[in-house]
Amino acid sequence: MEMLHFQVPPLQNNAYLLYDEGTREAVVIDPAAGSAEITAAVRGEGLKVTAIVNTHGHHDHTADNAPLQQAVGGKIAIHETDAYRLERNAKEARWYLPVPPPPSKAEILLKEGSEVRVGPEVLRVIHTPGHTLGSIALHHRDSGRLWSGDTVMAGTYGRYDGPGGSFARLVETVRALLQLPSETRVFPGHGEFTTIEAESGWMENLRYQSSH
Repeated sequence: MEMLHFQVPPLQNNAYLLYDEGTREAVVIDPAAGSAEITAAVRGEGLKVTAIVNTHGHHDHTADNAPLQQAVGGKIAIHETDAYRLERNAKEARWYLPVPPPPSKAEILLKEGSEVRVGPEVLRVIHTPGHTLGSIALHHRDSGRLWSGDTVMAGTYGRYDGPGGSFARLVETVRALLQLPSETRVFPGHGEFTTIEAESGWMENLRYQSSH
């Protein structure tokens, strides 16, 4: 499974285009405001987008759901508990966007253990509440890769002080992600790529603090 990475507005978001070389089927993870760049790549590679997956429902990750879908197709997928955010986002301004994003609607409701297919490859949904109630990560076991959204990033974790956020849930999520193989490569929603091993120091410390 191939991956193209884009660093796009509004907050230097990481957007990902995953595709299978044989079938040319593709999935977009967190388009942010990168529809133009992603659309160009999809057309240039001759891909068929089957899904646009949001790791959570924050404006900066979902801003271009609608224009990207209009350009390249694909069903919008998000965890069932964050799905309500998509239409609500269109009614709420954010300082980092010139205008609220156009409304989009969840067509695939994800939950723990759901599968997202990229041709013959399978991404498994891991429910990772903490940043939001419906945050998810996508795990490709065969290649040892994890797309973590804003849950685990290089050197830190996502904020938990917004609506639906919870430090207690974040700690439980981090504890669960520590069970993945240490060599698992992590592709976050912002910042540099990393590994579970590289982040294990603060992850273990966060786990320790939760019981003291």
